[in-house]
Amino acid sequence: MDRDQFHVETETVEEPATAEPAEHPALWIHFDGSRDRLQQGLSEQLRDDIAVEEIDISFRHLSSDGEPAEGILALSDRVTGRYIVEVKTTVDLVREFVQTVRESADQMSHDARYRVEIRAEGETVTTFKKDLLVVYDASGTLLRDPSLIPTGVEL
Repeated sequence: MDRDQFHVETETVEEPATAEPAEHPALWIHFDGSRDRLQQGLSEQLRDDIAVEEIDISFRHLSSDGEPAEGILALSDRVTGRYIVEVKTTVDLVREFVQTVRESADQMSHDARYRVEIRAEGETVTTFKKDLLVVYDASGTLLRDPSLIPTGVEL
C-alpha cells in the first residue's frame, strides 16, 4: 500500500444539545483501493498481538522552509518502529485538526482525544481512539506546541 493510495479528512464535533456524550473529533484515513486490499495490507503490516496503545500517530514536515507546506502523516508500531500506513497531507490540515481536538476537549471538559478511522469504499474498516499525535520538523526534531501530548507522557 503506497502513500499515494491514501488521503486524509477530518471531522469536527459540535457540542451536543442533549446529555449524551459527544464523539471525539475524527481523523479519517481513506484508502483509494478495495476494502479487501486494505485489510490484507493492514494484516501484513500489523503484528498479531499489537494493542491500540502500541500504535503511534505522527506527522513529519517534508520541507524546512515551509514550501510546500506538506508532510507525511504516519501510523507506526511503537514496538518495532514499522510504518503501518503513511499518507501525504498538508501542514494546515494537521494544525487545524490538533486545534479542533484541543477546543473540543476544553468545551466538553474531557481529555484531548480523537478517533482514527481507516476507511475503504466509503466504509470504516477499523477505528480506535488516540490522545497522542506528535509533530516533527523536516530534520526530525519534535515540535511540542503543534503536537498533542497528554500530561505525564515524556518523549
